[in-house]
Amino acid sequence: MHLKTKINLKKFFLLSLPTTGGFLLFARNTEDIFAILLVYVATVTHLGMLAEAVFELIESQITDGHIQNVKDKILYLFLGKLTILIMSLVICRQIMGNRIIIPVINYVIQIFILTFSIKTEGRDRK
Repeated sequence: MHLKTKINLKKFFLLSLPTTGGFLLFARNTEDIFAILLVYVATVTHLGMLAEAVFELIESQITDGHIQNVKDKILYLFLGKLTILIMSLVICRQIMGNRIIIPVINYVIQIFILTFSIKTEGRDRK
């Protein structure tokens, strides 16, 4: 399944980039900017992998009524997304110290933006 068929990427990036730009205003130096952008890239990757795993799980249950051979793919997607997110937060913690709350709040907001950007048949007919 192609992720771009289920998520309105234009809407997602139109909402997520200005939000991240707003959080960049809280950066004290270029290292903070790097850390916030690192967590943003990891967040986008993480959310893409999460959405792909959920869509695979839903599609496999709808088509046959049981999960086929997508268990391994879903497992790898979940392990990969957790690894990416944890590593980016550890690196960010080393760079920003106690100010890591800035990228974490941005991460939480990105989850809501992704939810808002998911296409539904009744709402988005394009």
